[in-house]
Amino acid sequence: MKRWMVVLILGFAVYAAGILMYFGWADIYSLPPEMLGTNVDPETFMSPDQIQRAEALSRVRSIVYFIETPLQLILMVLLVGISIRFRKAVERLTRRRVMQLGLFVLLFLSLVYALMLPFDYLMLLVERHYGVSNVASGTWLTDRAKNLGVEWVTSSLLFLGLLAIMRRSPRRWWVWVWMLSIPLLLFVQFIQPVVIEPLYNEFTPLREGPLKKELLRLAAESGISSKDIYEVNMSERTSQLNAYVSGIGSNARVVLWDTTLEKLEPREILVVMAHEMGHYAERHIFWGSGFGLLLSFGLVWAGSRFYEVIIRNWGASRGLSGPGDLAALPVLLAVVSLFTLLVTPLDNAASRLMEVRADRYAMRLTGDGMGAASAFQKLAATNLSPVTQPRLQQFFLGTHPTIEKRIRYFNKYKDASAPQ
Repeated sequence: MKRWMVVLILGFAVYAAGILMYFGWADIYSLPPEMLGTNVDPETFMSPDQIQRAEALSRVRSIVYFIETPLQLILMVLLVGISIRFRKAVERLTRRRVMQLGLFVLLFLSLVYALMLPFDYLMLLVERHYGVSNVASGTWLTDRAKNLGVEWVTSSLLFLGLLAIMRRSPRRWWVWVWMLSIPLLLFVQFIQPVVIEPLYNEFTPLREGPLKKELLRLAAESGISSKDIYEVNMSERTSQLNAYVSGIGSNARVVLWDTTLEKLEPREILVVMAHEMGHYAERHIFWGSGFGLLLSFGLVWAGSRFYEVIIRNWGASRGLSGPGDLAALPVLLAVVSLFTLLVTPLDNAASRLMEVRADRYAMRLTGDGMGAASAFQKLAATNLSPVTQPRLQQFFLGTHPTIEKRIRYFNKYKDASAPQ
């Protein structure tokens, strides 16, 4: 075995041991002493079994994320040799570059999906064990097949465009890639509610009644042009609660999971949806996209330089002809994943800021802090979410403030008559 591979394996083993010790045994879910016995304390609204399972599930998820993420980067590097064999195979099958690219991407993605399938299925079994997932194995496999199909089509088109840009502008291809990503991102956001999401779930208009009328009233006050409120049948997959507003322009949709309708009271649903509408009213989808595009400008520039250096100094000796080589796809994916991981904490910080603003918007719209606090207590108990999170997890995974911080904020609004 080559020396660099030995060093890589040993380094990863030490890293993995550290992650296991921190998330496996450290005391990382304790509340501040002044919060004990308050409505923030899970012991006041969760059973001891729910608290234990919530913390255990959170530990498992964190361990999986922090071990699987670098493992996927290592996997991409190790797949370069197989990637070269795939490229040679498709070149023997056809001389048409478009066909070569489509076949190559299909072979490569199928291999990656097959390698990661056991790990993904193990995580499904864990979530079933803790009662937060009830998706049937057949449905789960069907979803994976749909994911593969969608990713194959989109990746093939993106890679085809990337190679064409590289050929036309070898030195400034990264600028054109970044500029073209702007309309592409907006297009995806526009079609997502009506094209992508229905591939996985059935969306139906919420049945008529007082709740729907009130939700439509809140939507109108928030400037959402949606003519209807949609319900999605997530109970076939999970017992967890959620609601969201997706899409832009005429395709904007207000969506409630059927589990949320079953387990929350109307006043709690109104506050949750007021929060989601706050994202739309304050144009968070555009602010978030704009911030992401600013970050991506630096990422694409730095990543393209790093990618070209790797291909020139490392890839050539392994059979890669240049940055535009089909077989360089795993190297490109590894670079994209690495640089995306580096800016994830910044992206999370921006996301948490928008979540705070959406909470404030919900309180201005409803003033019902007690309803909000009650909703998040039920969310913590049903979704098995610890009210606090360790700093390392919040740094890399925390797109929302902790439930502790959110309930403490909602406590400032005692009832629906609280000042707005």
